[in-house]
Amino acid sequence: MQTQITCPNCGTPYVTEVYQLIDVGQQPALKQLILSGQLNLAVCPNCGAGGQLSTPLVYHDPDHELFMTYVPPEMNLDSMQREQVIGRLVRQAVDNTPQEKRRAYMFQPQPVLSLQTFMENILETEGITKEMIARQRKQSELLRKLATADKDVRDYLLKDNLNLIDETFLAMLQGIMEQVSQMGDSDQLVKLSNLRAKLMTETPAGRRMEQQQIAVHKFNQAAKKQGGLSAELLLEHVLANRDDDAVVDAIVNAGQGALRYNFFSLFTEEIEKEEKAGHMAEAKKLSDLRARLLKIYDQIQQQTRQVMTQAAETLDAVLQADDLETAVRANFERFDDAFMYYLASRIAQADQQGQTDLVQRLQAVHSLIVQEAEGQVPPEIQLLNAMLESESDLERAQILDEHPELVSEEILEVLGVVQNQVVQSGQDELNGRLEAIKAMIAARL
Repeated sequence: MQTQITCPNCGTPYVTEVYQLIDVGQQPALKQLILSGQLNLAVCPNCGAGGQLSTPLVYHDPDHELFMTYVPPEMNLDSMQREQVIGRLVRQAVDNTPQEKRRAYMFQPQPVLSLQTFMENILETEGITKEMIARQRKQSELLRKLATADKDVRDYLLKDNLNLIDETFLAMLQGIMEQVSQMGDSDQLVKLSNLRAKLMTETPAGRRMEQQQIAVHKFNQAAKKQGGLSAELLLEHVLANRDDDAVVDAIVNAGQGALRYNFFSLFTEEIEKEEKAGHMAEAKKLSDLRARLLKIYDQIQQQTRQVMTQAAETLDAVLQADDLETAVRANFERFDDAFMYYLASRIAQADQQGQTDLVQRLQAVHSLIVQEAEGQVPPEIQLLNAMLESESDLERAQILDEHPELVSEEILEVLGVVQNQVVQSGQDELNGRLEAIKAMIAARL
């Protein structure tokens, strides 16, 4: 429900979406929203202050027969108030469920005393156990220590906690690096980049990930050379790396656009060739791999549907708001690439149907999102983007002349981090332009 709240920091009133009944059978996207920490997250459009709102929650997952309630202790509700609020939400969940789908567990909801237990119960339905959660907490603590430790302490921590350094740990590190980059903290970004480089060369998990990156780089280079993705190219690189599931998964992830019916048809032909040649063991191995990739394909399709559903719900909420600018700011964290793709498709659809008013409103949403995004980009990144978009060295020199305060060693460090990411993704042309910009800035220093 749309709820107006007043920012405790600056006093600005604004409207945000508050969910109390989370029925993932009715709205599957709410599950990912709560797991990502975005559910009932209120951010002031004026000062940026905010956080998670304290509100009673009733969670219903019919697929796992999970029905639980949670009332934040900080709300200080007495027993009668709790019963009234929770009773209303439970009745609503039952009423929303068709009679033939109601089960006995729905009449005995499980009360949960802490938000941590509430989240752990949801995560268990995703196959994430309490032991896995405890391990990730240890990894998070280790990452925090490594980010601030000097060389000797860092080496000791790595040696003593090598069992915690896995793909999940490296993904956590990458996520923090992206957050630090958005904040414009170049010093911390350099430290984290150096830590990542050390982990990639000195830990088994890092070396495995490096192999994956090399394979993906070769795949991207081949796709670029032939002018785009194709089922044939994806199959070629999958078969070349068939003995390493992690590498295959990385290549498939990079080539999702080619993971279609034609890919699996060509894969079947390869299996039949092996069978005709009498290589039954190899044919069985390829059949198992095809079956695994089919499951991945099904998961991708299901995730895509969920993401599009979430994007549709977010866009509809924004469109229904009286103040588009306020709504865009309140929902800005939800505007990812999938949302922008959905927004573009809605604009095209409305235009084809001649819905002029809707097209104008959708385009206004798009403009406000772009405006808000540009305002949140650090000035160093804005400078680099402007130079990358320039057509000549003369234009780039003029941009530097207009922003002499940004020409510093710090921007070179940020540029170096960006270059590393570009090199890993195989974008040689972009890397060449970055190298030219780097030389231009260095010459001024």
